Amino acid sequence: MSKNQEVFQYVQKQMSLANSRANTLTKDRAGNKYPKRYLFYKMREYATDFLDNRSENRWIVIPGLRGVGKTTVLAQLYLELKSRSSDPDLLFISLDEINNLLKVGLSEVLEAYEQILGTNYEKLERPVLLFIDEAQTDPGWAGILKNLYDKTKNVFIISSGSSAIGLQMNADAARRAIMEKLYPLSFSEYGMIKNQVEPQENLSREIKQALFFSSSAGEAHQKLKAIETQVNQYWSKMDRLEVKHYLTIGTLPFALGLKEQAQVFDAISLLLDRVISKDIAALGKFDTKTLAVVKRLLLVLAESDAISLYKLEQVLEINRLTIAEILDVLGKAELLIKVPAHGANISAVRKPAKYLFMSPAIRMAFFSIAGIESTWLTRQGKLLEDTVAFYYYREILSKGIGSLSYDSSEGSADFIFRVANKTQIAAEIGIGKKNSKQIAKTLKNIKCDYGITISQEELKLDKTDDNILMVPLDYFLLI
Repeated sequence: MSKNQEVFQYVQKQMSLANSRANTLTKDRAGNKYPKRYLFYKMREYATDFLDNRSENRWIVIPGLRGVGKTTVLAQLYLELKSRSSDPDLLFISLDEINNLLKVGLSEVLEAYEQILGTNYEKLERPVLLFIDEAQTDPGWAGILKNLYDKTKNVFIISSGSSAIGLQMNADAARRAIMEKLYPLSFSEYGMIKNQVEPQENLSREIKQALFFSSSAGEAHQKLKAIETQVNQYWSKMDRLEVKHYLTIGTLPFALGLKEQAQVFDAISLLLDRVISKDIAALGKFDTKTLAVVKRLLLVLAESDAISLYKLEQVLEINRLTIAEILDVLGKAELLIKVPAHGANISAVRKPAKYLFMSPAIRMAFFSIAGIESTWLTRQGKLLEDTVAFYYYREILSKGIGSLSYDSSEGSADFIFRVANKTQIAAEIGIGKKNSKQIAKTLKNIKCDYGITISQEELKLDKTDDNILMVPLDYFLLI
């Protein structure tokens, strides 16, 4: 049998099994459907607008860390659209799977599907929807899909893959595709999936507007006070002990189906191995010896606050320029969030950057490797810092409307949020009660519009400085 025939038969088989596969991906062992994440509804709107001729948006790319649920979203959308009475032609396929089995790429899959459709893509007269999972498996995926996009207006494409797939897109493909990232779970998504508790509509947006887009702490306080009832209503239905579970493992959807934390940490370790061996290796920047160091680097970062390249060079015994390149790729692949020292002068540039994890569960997995996961009280602050940075990245940094830095002077605030290139906010993060000393020091050193502490204090303005706002974790987690 020729390779073309093998691919043709494989694609046919996948089409016949697609419903069963999608059902398996969208239900637990008891047959209960997984709740739908916010991105599902956005994807459904894109697809139905295409099918109903309401939009020209025909190519959506969904990047995201491994384990955040991209395949589940694709499977849910496939089943939803398959059930439409018009019954459009759909193909739901994993490039990773076909590459492992037949050692072929996206071009061969599309050629086989064209045969099954019985007409050239250019001559299509009915809508076709393609769901391409693990697109980054084929290094040329972006150019191939760009060519298909240009051939016909009757094909709608959703391609998903690791966060690194954005690095494989050339400018020509990026102009045609819409990027919709899938991030780790927010706390409200976690509550929806685990406890079927949903916040009121627009509550997240109102909290975000109050915290990041106010002109003063007083204005932010007034806006948050106005939605206090809605926040309290949410927490009346949610056990606050869930916060610890969320910070520990709850940002990764697959973790919610595992009973033992050790299983979760083992799964995260395997996930990181795949990120390193598949996603980062596919970028072709590092040799095997360098890739072998990446996991050790992540372990060092999990245990550190700010650490210099010089110190990392000593610990890892690898050139600091290579370490800088690895850190750059890990940041672009959205595994890490870089937080540089604040300021543009030479002394600030020389200060080491802090590196936080996009998911605090990854840091917690490294704590378990080091045998220190039990020291929760001394580690939870770092997990909360990861979470705050992840929220800010999702809402501000990824949209290109702000920057994130830290005050490197001793005893100062954890973060400096700069929003829309005008508002500057000093922020201190912590579990339990927090005073305003560190915020006050940063406000004295750095020109900021106001300061906030995110902790378990009640919502109030600081007694000694009314331009410092105490923000309860109850509010921030609902962004």
